[in-house]
Parts: sequence; structure tokens; C-alpha cells
Amino acid sequence: MYWEKALSEAERALAILPPSPKVSEFQNIRSLFPYIHTPSPLQEVSTEIQLNKIGAQLFILEDLTGSGKTEAALTLAKRLMSSGRANGIFYALPTMATANAMYSRLVDVLSKLYLPGSKPSLILAHSRSRLMEGFTSKIWDNLLKGSSEFNNETPVYAGCASWFAESSKKALLADVGVGTIDQALMGVLQFRHNNLRLLGLEKKVFIVDEVHAYDAYMGKELEQLISVLAYYGAPIILLSATMSQTQRTQYLSAFQSVLSVEPSKDSDVETLSYPLFTKADSNGIESIPVLSNRPRNIDVSWLSSEKQCIEYIIEKASSGKSVVWIRNTIDDALRAFRSLLSSKKIDPEKILLFHSRFAFSDRQRIEEQAVSELGKRSSSERAGKIVIATQVIEQSLDIDADELISDLAPIDLLVQRSGRLHRHNRDASGRVKDTGADERGTPILHILAPRWAESPQQDWYSAMFHAGAYVYPNHARLWLTQKVLREQGTIQLPDNARLLIESVYGNGLDIPSGLQDSALEDRGKEYSARSMAKNNLIVFSAGYSSVSFQEDLSSADWNSGVSDDIDDSYFAGDVSTRLASESVNIWLAKNTNGKIIPYSGGDGPEAWESSRLSVRRGWWEKNKNACIGLSEDCLEDWCREHKKNKDYSLVLLVEENCDFYTDREGLVGNNKKQEE
Repeated sequence: MYWEKALSEAERALAILPPSPKVSEFQNIRSLFPYIHTPSPLQEVSTEIQLNKIGAQLFILEDLTGSGKTEAALTLAKRLMSSGRANGIFYALPTMATANAMYSRLVDVLSKLYLPGSKPSLILAHSRSRLMEGFTSKIWDNLLKGSSEFNNETPVYAGCASWFAESSKKALLADVGVGTIDQALMGVLQFRHNNLRLLGLEKKVFIVDEVHAYDAYMGKELEQLISVLAYYGAPIILLSATMSQTQRTQYLSAFQSVLSVEPSKDSDVETLSYPLFTKADSNGIESIPVLSNRPRNIDVSWLSSEKQCIEYIIEKASSGKSVVWIRNTIDDALRAFRSLLSSKKIDPEKILLFHSRFAFSDRQRIEEQAVSELGKRSSSERAGKIVIATQVIEQSLDIDADELISDLAPIDLLVQRSGRLHRHNRDASGRVKDTGADERGTPILHILAPRWAESPQQDWYSAMFHAGAYVYPNHARLWLTQKVLREQGTIQLPDNARLLIESVYGNGLDIPSGLQDSALEDRGKEYSARSMAKNNLIVFSAGYSSVSFQEDLSSADWNSGVSDDIDDSYFAGDVSTRLASESVNIWLAKNTNGKIIPYSGGDGPEAWESSRLSVRRGWWEKNKNACIGLSEDCLEDWCREHKKNKDYSLVLLVEENCDFYTDREGLVGNNKKQEE
């Protein structure tokens, strides 16, 4: 009886689903992107490279920021789908902001991947996807209306069926998805339902953007995921503007470890080329040097004090230039913001502060304002605008500054930051132009850094950047960055891109004695991070045995880097996709006539999520006495109502004239006193 009933229910459940979308034939790159009249060299290779009919394939696309890597990757993905190698795409990015931006781009191209009349599902996969404006258009129309799920509820979220949207672990089963890399990495970590995530990736083209952004811990996880997907035969595409040779070798080795061939490598001459298109499969590795369609020369200038920076910003903004200063810490950004306000020489409405310690609703508003005033479509309104920001704008925001200052950071990050400088071709008045040279003059990256020292002392960097010294603890890497930029005097892209990266991240570099301890300590942390990731990874070659290994999945020991010590529980418990300081979630609230409501306004889970932010636990412990929270009884009532654990929930009351949180400065804690 049960079996018959189960079959009947299964058939009924399948009947309400729309038919699987059928992939259309690939025509050319313009069929996907009508705005591309002349494909870039990288895009041409993606269109013409011969694809294998069977077997795993890995593609690595290295080119400049803004060079069209995304279009090249999606063109390659479309070709793989049309050849029967995949039936969908999952596009993974490092942050929610970058995922949100990519979701909007995929909406435009989705229908061109499948035959007319198909109803492919599209999902935005991260914890705050429902707050994304634009994640509201129905891809499946009304096909699922009237369907019933286990709870008899039929919410239809934008871009996918409710069944996909209600749970991130099911999101990867949608036909096309974009989300944070974390959603995919959980497939190889000791999380429950990891197999559901791998099932969703098995028949998809897996695209990973901004590969250089992942640290040693996440890099180890990604290597394992590449190995697993390669074993399944899923095509993989990696994108980067500033990948080091070490990273590149690690990902290629992870891919080749599951193939029944001897690992191979391409020649040093080829791998040192940039831009570069690399294809790896069972036949070996093929690297194709390509030309750049957007060469850039950026001069480098040095500043040695915050006072110099403030004076320079005032001078340039007063003459109508838009200026961005990227700082390494929130407190440094806050101090610069307040210094500009206290100077009384700049209209306060012209200055924008942007960092991660804002509630989501305020952060989204600030991001939209920055893009509106300094984005591609901006013109006269950009004159005199100033943005003081942290690393939040390194990758996610399409803003274009006339003048750019950055605190000294590792070379790959400086190259990323320089992508916000003269990003779009403009005339002298700031209007975007389609042809001809940029009329704003030679772009200059101004770097705030300690004075140059051939033999730096141990506190060379920390004496100037006390908090920043903890953000970038390898001070030898910072010194090497300053050294190579002083020697070169300019960032010539793509000509010296490899030289810049390898002069900082290469092997056998000469480190000053005063900074060797810093370099060795950081190297030890990297080894430790990879070891911790290794312990959290699933040992796939052991099958379901909790006692010993079963027969390996391939002729290669592709899981040799994973611990063989599996306990009976199989799951490690406290596992994370990222290795970072413990954080706490804070919900901002208002007290209106005795009722606690979300800071962002409205009601319901989405309104509370818009009012949330996260901070390091260490920061909170130092600053909690400066903030006003709910009383014990009110917090207990709030937690009961919203089903939160009281031990891990913080609710702060943002009242009128609140000094620990404002919509212009964010959460400042003890740093409340305005500088005079």
C-alpha cells in the first residue's frame, strides 16, 4: 500500500513541475550579448576553442578588470550547454554584493540560453536574496500556482519556484543560479545535505569569478570542489584579473588529480603571458596567450600622511573632480570622513561614507547613491563628489573616480582598486564617450604608505597603520608591493601585470630581516588555514564507511590531502566555509509607542533582515557599553516572537539623536565623539 501511494504522490508532484527547459543552439556571441559589436580577443577564444565531447574540462580566463571576462565565460558556458555537456549554470562570486550585480546580468541573458517557450528557473543563492530588489520577476510565470507542498503553502519568489527559493541547499538545483561561493563549497564540507548541493552542480557549468579573492582556507576548499566536479565530468570555468602562479598551479593540480593521466604543465613562457586563456583536460594543459582589448597605464604617486590626503581631496573636489579614498579599516575611514566634515571646506552632502558596519537597508541606499553619482551613467552630478570607503568597493561597485587614493595594501588589491579609476571613457566634463581617448588626463593612483625604507624595522607598517596591520598581517608582502611599484613607477596593464603579482607572491623573494618574522608568521597561518580546511572536508574516497577507506574513486589518490580520520558522527559539527573571526548578528530596532519595530521600517522577516548587520565579536566586546539594547525582558519577548536564540541575539535601539549609530556613519560604538 505504502509503495503504491508513494508512487502516486511522486507522479503527482512531478506533474506540477514545468518541463525541463531545452537548451538552444549556440549561434554567436552577439546572440547572447547584442551590445558586443567586436568581441575581445579573450571572447574570440571562448567562441572558437575546441570543446571535448566527453571528460572533464577546466578553463581559466585571466584578463583585466572590465575586459569582458563575464561575457567570455557565459559564451563558453553556452557552447558547453549546446554541445550537451551541461544543462545549466551556477555562477559563484565572493560576496553578496557581487552576486546581486551578476544576478541582474543573468536575468538579461537567461532566455537566450534555452529554446523559446522554455521556462528555466533562475535563483539568487545567498542568505539575503529576498531583500534584493529585482528578485521579484517570475521566470516560471503561473505554472506552479495551485501546487501544494508539504505545508500547503505556495509562495512564489521571483525567478524560481518557491521550492527552490525557500532553502539555500535546494537553490543549486535550479536551472541557472548565481550566488556566493559558500553555497557551492558546502557541497564538499561536512554539512548535512551536502550531496544535494553536489547534485545541483553535477550537470552545470560551474563558473567561479574573482578567484584571487579567496584566502588559503577557502582556496583549499575550492581545490577539493574542483576535484569532485572534475570526477563527475562537470565543466569548470575560473575567472581572475590578478591570480598568482601559485594559485593557478594549485587549481590545475586539483583538477588533474582525478584524471587517469600523468599530471602535466605548460611552459613557463606561456604561463607568464597575460592575458591568458587556459584549457585543461585529459589530454593535458593548453595555454593560449591573448591580446588585451583595454590596455591601461596608471601612474603611481606616494603620500605619507593623512593630512596630505585630506588636503589633496579638498583641492581636487573644489575644482570639480570626483575623488575616492579606499581605506583599510572602518575606523580609518570614519576618521577621514569626519576630518573632511570638520574642515568646513566641502559641502557635507558631497561626502559619502561606505563600509560594512551599516544596516543592510542603509548599505543598499549608500551603494545605490554611489553608483548613481559616480557610475557609468553619471555626468554633471559627479563633480566634486567624495567617497570614503573600505574594501567593500574593491569588487562590487561599478564606480568611476577622477582621482583615487588608497591605503597601502597587497599588490593584487591595489590593482583591483585601480579598476575604480577612469573606469569609463569620458570627456573633460565627465560625460561618457564611445570613441576616442579619455580627456581627463593620465590616471594616477595615489598611495598612502609609510616612507620608503630599504631596511625596514619590524614596526615599519604598524607604526602608521595600527589597525590596518591586523587586516594585512604579512607586512613583508606590503613592503614588496611598495618596492615593485617604486621600481616600476606605473601600473602598465597588461604588460607588467605578471611581474607585479609575482614580485609580491612569487617564490624565493628577498625579504628584509626586520619583516621576516611577519612573513614567516603569515606563512604559518596559511599552512594552518589549509590544514583546518582539510580537516573540515568530506573524505569522498571513504564512501559511507566511518571506519576505513574504501576503494579510491580514481587511479589517482585525489583525496590525499584530506584527513583519513573519520569519526562515527561523520559530520564535524562546527564547520564554516570561511575562516574568520567570530562575528555576532545585530538587529537595529526602534521603539514606537512601546512596540519594537525594525529600524528599516515595515514588518516581517524581510524588514528585520534589512535592519541587520554583523560585527566581529572582539569589536562588540569593546564597544557594547556604548550601545543601548533591549532590556532583558524585552529581548526575551523579542526572541520568543522571532524564534531567535537569546544567547546569540543582539537588538539595539536606535532612537532619535542616537550617537552610536547613524545612517551616515553606521555603527560607531565608542568612537562617537565628532572631531572638531
